[in-house]
Amino acid sequence: MFEVILYAAIATIVCVMLYTVLGKSVGHGEDNPVDIFNDDQPDAPKIIEPVIETSSVDGMGAVIALDKGFRQKEFVEGAKTAYVMILEAFADGDKETLKSLLVDDVYNVYANAIEAREDLGHRQVTDLGRLIGAKIVQGETDGKWMRVSVEYEAELASSIVDAEGELVEGDPDVLANVSEIWTYTRKAGSSDPNWLLADVAPSTGDELEADPTPDTSA
Repeated sequence: MFEVILYAAIATIVCVMLYTVLGKSVGHGEDNPVDIFNDDQPDAPKIIEPVIETSSVDGMGAVIALDKGFRQKEFVEGAKTAYVMILEAFADGDKETLKSLLVDDVYNVYANAIEAREDLGHRQVTDLGRLIGAKIVQGETDGKWMRVSVEYEAELASSIVDAEGELVEGDPDVLANVSEIWTYTRKAGSSDPNWLLADVAPSTGDELEADPTPDTSA
């Protein structure tokens, strides 16, 4: 009798141990489903919402609709870099760099100004003291072509000196506030990601005698 009781007790203990190990759900079984719409669950796959670019600037909605990859913040950062590169290239007479950054009509204006300066034996000295800001002020589309205008505000000095280094025009030591609107263009869907400078509007408040960036529109 004692042996029967002992066997029964052992069997009970074994059953309890098996239930302890196997009777519980492990991982994400049916009793523990994963709700993929609940990001609070640590193992739930994350749902990445698409970035929808919007803008209240006149005409920029059409640009964004035509180029789904357009990002205003990245564009403005690129426009700041282009501003500095073009200022330096024009002052240095670097037509090769200008050719890669300007549309043909604007390039011709800049190249002619450089050649006229060089024919006189003059050179331009431009000192960009500070690029205060850059912001998109207008966008427009024409078919697949996009145009985005950026207003720059900067402090810079510009002057013309002759072959002997004598000052001809301007003042290299006087910083002036310059506000200009540059317009860039690019064809949507083009394999070339670069935007080219297509227009430079007359400056507002430009007090410099030696223009560091020739205007291309009246």
